[in-house]
Amino acid sequence: MQKLLVLNLLSNEDFQETLLKEKEIIEIISLEDYLDIEDTHLVFSDLENLAKIDFLKSSNIVGVTNNINEIPSFYDKDIFSTVPVTIDSTAIHKLLLKYISINSIELLKDTFKVYKYYAFDDFIYYADSVFMKSPMGVAFVNANLEIVLFNPTFADVFHNLYYNRPKLGEMLTFKFSLKDKEFWDNIVKEGTDFKGINLKLKGKWKDASKNYEIKVNPIYKQTQLIGYSVIIEDISEFTTANSDLKRYYKYLLEQNNRLEKAYKEVEIRNEKLKVAYEKVNALSNRDYLTQAPNRKYFLEKIEYEQLRFKRTQNTFILAYGDIDDFKKVNDTYGHETGDYVLISLTNILRQTIRNIDFFCRWGGEEFLIFLAESDIELGKMVVERILNEIRNYNFIYNGNNIKITMTFGLAVYDKDQHINQIIDIADQKLYWGKKHNKNQIVT
Repeated sequence: MQKLLVLNLLSNEDFQETLLKEKEIIEIISLEDYLDIEDTHLVFSDLENLAKIDFLKSSNIVGVTNNINEIPSFYDKDIFSTVPVTIDSTAIHKLLLKYISINSIELLKDTFKVYKYYAFDDFIYYADSVFMKSPMGVAFVNANLEIVLFNPTFADVFHNLYYNRPKLGEMLTFKFSLKDKEFWDNIVKEGTDFKGINLKLKGKWKDASKNYEIKVNPIYKQTQLIGYSVIIEDISEFTTANSDLKRYYKYLLEQNNRLEKAYKEVEIRNEKLKVAYEKVNALSNRDYLTQAPNRKYFLEKIEYEQLRFKRTQNTFILAYGDIDDFKKVNDTYGHETGDYVLISLTNILRQTIRNIDFFCRWGGEEFLIFLAESDIELGKMVVERILNEIRNYNFIYNGNNIKITMTFGLAVYDKDQHINQIIDIADQKLYWGKKHNKNQIVT
């Protein structure tokens, strides 16, 4: 059996694998090799790659797509054979056999040149066998469109279309749409300028489920136009495949729209959950009254700072502060005033500490401040500035101007130790400061 030389321009692996199953009757070539080969029989191409083969006859091209919206674009480029990329091996096999039958006559002539010791009558017999058994309808007409030769398949198709059989010597005519009829009527007038056309017939004949494609190509003897080949191909399988593809694509589109809608709903819900989580997380890390970071947040941050100390050996300071005589504020002015003092003090700390530092409300009127990359001397300078801000601030509530001071105990983290040890050291110094005059920083 003749081997078709096939160029596959699709990168789809499944389609390539389907083609390779037909290795007995096709030989696949690459685009690079194609440039030097003039007798390529068949090209499978998507829309994107058509520009690379614009010099090839459209009758040698089979469009391949899984996007139903692309099919009209193939038609616009005179590519009437279009199949889905998921076409199975059986359909591919039938398609290849049809193209083999068309190319057999040309092959026969080439073969006779090589094997001259065979009688030419044998080759004529071979050609007649191929021609008569071709699954495609093939006819030849002269320059006046008078029928010279046709095979049984052509007669059967013609009968299905027009309820009568073609006759030798009669002019071949088809009932086309007005546009296609103009093409057909102008074939003879165009003479040697005629390059060939592809026309479609469907729907209005005895077997209405059939769809046919007609290909008309000129035949030249040297430079003289002597007639035309007329090939009718039953494209019902591919039309049905395209129809199925349209329905399948519509189904996929509907499913995709549903999935997109569901995905958007999930996205909205996820966003709401994210916002809710952030709110819950923020609340879990904040003191309810003052909105200062709480003990949980502070200890989580300290764990990270301990890991950084192991890498850099940069010491840091913990400053443990307590409001002096805070009980007197509550007893004298009431708990609302005490709450106001705590909230105001939180704002002072937030505005006064450095960007690299952080603090928390440790509990009651106690606050703990982390001073990054600091030794005792630097830590004392920073806390002194904070303490001066507190001393000079007027806490005014319900007409009462209240003066507040704090006592701080400082401890340095300069070796790998448990954070509770450093907090205890700072707490001891704070306790000493409370016993000795208050309103001071104990280092």
